[in-house]
Amino acid sequence: MVRRVGVGLSSLVIAAVLSGTAAPTGAGAATAACGPLPEPSGPTVEVETTAELQAAVNALTSGTTILIADGIYALTNTLNIRGVENVVIRSASGDREAVVLQGRGMANAAYGNVPHVMAVYDAQNVQIADLTLRDAYYHLIQIHGEQDADGVHLRNLHLVDAGEQFVKGSTAGPPGPYADDGIVECSLFEYTDRARSWYTNGVDVLAGANWVIRDNTFRNIRAPSGELAGPAVLMWRNSIDTIVERNLFIECDRAIALGLSSPDGNSRNGESTYDHQGGIIRNNMIYRAGEGDIGISVNYVRDVEISHNTVILNGTFPWGAIEYRFGATTATIANNLTDAPIWQRNGATATVSGNVTTAVPGWFVDAAAGDLHLSGSATAAIDAANDSFAVGDDFDGHFRPVGSRSDVGADEYGSSGPLPPSGFRDVPPGHLFETDITWLASAGITQGCNPPINDLFCPDQPVSRQQMATFLVRALDLPPAVSEPFTDTNGSVHQRNIRALAAAGITRGCNPPANDRFCPTAPVTRGAMAAFLVRALDLNDSGAANEFVDDDGSVFEADIAQLAAAGITRGCNPPANDRFCPNRPVTRAQMAAFLERALG
Repeated sequence: MVRRVGVGLSSLVIAAVLSGTAAPTGAGAATAACGPLPEPSGPTVEVETTAELQAAVNALTSGTTILIADGIYALTNTLNIRGVENVVIRSASGDREAVVLQGRGMANAAYGNVPHVMAVYDAQNVQIADLTLRDAYYHLIQIHGEQDADGVHLRNLHLVDAGEQFVKGSTAGPPGPYADDGIVECSLFEYTDRARSWYTNGVDVLAGANWVIRDNTFRNIRAPSGELAGPAVLMWRNSIDTIVERNLFIECDRAIALGLSSPDGNSRNGESTYDHQGGIIRNNMIYRAGEGDIGISVNYVRDVEISHNTVILNGTFPWGAIEYRFGATTATIANNLTDAPIWQRNGATATVSGNVTTAVPGWFVDAAAGDLHLSGSATAAIDAANDSFAVGDDFDGHFRPVGSRSDVGADEYGSSGPLPPSGFRDVPPGHLFETDITWLASAGITQGCNPPINDLFCPDQPVSRQQMATFLVRALDLPPAVSEPFTDTNGSVHQRNIRALAAAGITRGCNPPANDRFCPTAPVTRGAMAAFLVRALDLNDSGAANEFVDDDGSVFEADIAQLAAAGITRGCNPPANDRFCPNRPVTRAQMAAFLERALG
């Protein structure tokens, strides 16, 4: 079952209304780690109003995907997910900035029926993706472990201004159930300034097992001045086997804590000794220049690994960058790069090896901006790790080591050795699109996705309309143009190419009939891509053949047929290739294939 409704707002309109902030410099892992989600399978419900969204969640059945049209959704009720499994709630466009689910305000005690933005109760395998959630008086997402909420997967979210926790995993204590098997990835957590009180965390889970928190950015998780917020990531009450890796923390009062205090009656399985067991904290970057406390803390933990993190606190907490505390604690603390000591407290024990605790700002590419990738000046950290405790990748997912030994800290200087023939580390030999991407780079049409290094292509990321403009202008060597036909391209690094594309008649805008906007950050769908290429290549085949079964009624149907007649597209479902998937976003790798067939 599919219910289709109309068109929502663009991400630029939403940004203008909400004044959202950009991700900080240095978030390379988060930008490259999560590509677009696959096209949904099974029953699908499409919504475009707040009333439709709330009704769809209330009526949600197992196996269903809710696709939310671009727009701002001012909620009148918390979105409560109950009694289902294997469900997905996501934006239709894949642009997390374009779909905003909004509460009543983090300081507004008159929150009515919206204490949280979303809450998961007796539900399993719930995925929430590609959305912005903001302005809840309590939590943006509450996961009720005591109601047997398991397997919650939070992906590519922008979470802004929670009154208390951004993501809360709760428990009623023994005998359970508990909130287990959570994943939080590729998301941005931030306060626009500060929390309303000290009682806040980014991710706070009590008694959870097997959580993975990776490739996220946490910014400004901090209390009002003079107070101390909770850790941006806190796993406690006998949580088990948490992995916290490749995250960036900027100006957070405290970054990561596994375990916090002595166990109590809410501890998992009645544990009386440990507040966390097992677990890994690795390849995280932590930077703070303002007031705050410790960077990484482990308390009442058993056998935790803390390795290859970079923690720069600029003298704001001179006693330590990493602490291990209390007599029950056992840990391995290796190959971390800090500007403050590794601090042993209250009888804790650990194997401590390969750490460098004398870092200075000049060792990094741009420490003040939070970019803690190593510069050539970091000679005390480069090739200095104890490889008995080294891990095989770094903050960006690059392989270690490059030199004779691994580097200390989250970044491996010089990345991961010689580039593959494609020129990009994420396009290895044998990649499905290796030939197309190699051609695209050799023709000067692409320079990579992670400037200034540009050793990644990000093949699975969707192509935005502004990136498409640059690809086509370079591929066709279009002349520059002076006239500015669109009102929403100021400030885009692709503005000059968008002008050139419009002057050549290849683009007409995104808001017919006015067409005074370009929607530069919106993803390019396969249907829109067909129209771009037909105009760019001046294809004049009649396109009468109807090769695909899923483009009937599409405004791009004629363009799709012409593209197929020219041999530039083969469909989206090999080997049958009887579908075109006109509404699916085009990935960067697919774009390379289209251009190589058209021009190579």
